[in-house]
Amino acid sequence: MNPTPIDIETLLPHRGRMRLVEEILALDEDHTVTRATVRPGWPMSDGQSVSAVILIELVAQAAGIHNGWVRVRRYGPEVDRKGWIVGISEADLHADRVACGTPLTIRAENRFAYEGFREIAGTVEADGQVLAEAVLLLLRSGEESVLP
Repeated sequence: MNPTPIDIETLLPHRGRMRLVEEILALDEDHTVTRATVRPGWPMSDGQSVSAVILIELVAQAAGIHNGWVRVRRYGPEVDRKGWIVGISEADLHADRVACGTPLTIRAENRFAYEGFREIAGTVEADGQVLAEAVLLLLRSGEESVLP
């Protein structure tokens, strides 16, 4: 895993209230582990808690950070950073809502990669308890199919 601090905004296009991931804890060729704290300003928040559906977005952002990092390492800092189209293959939410102020650990792993396609397995945990499990299908937008 990579202990070097990395600027999330160089890897993830999300800004403002849509950038949910706050910190990268670990990163290597196959995995990423990130951290976020549930905030009242997040999408799907009622000011006290958020819908657990947002946990799927957290897995997607962790995957986006990972894929951006791999591309920069392989092709340099000026690499094209076109986005990814995300589909949800599976999602198991083990809570209805998550209270604001809850610290979350998000894990994403590339299970399958072929050209511009990825299958990502991810989990979101709070205090050692799994709140969500998801399998995402990512397709890189644009005409080329350069990995990842």
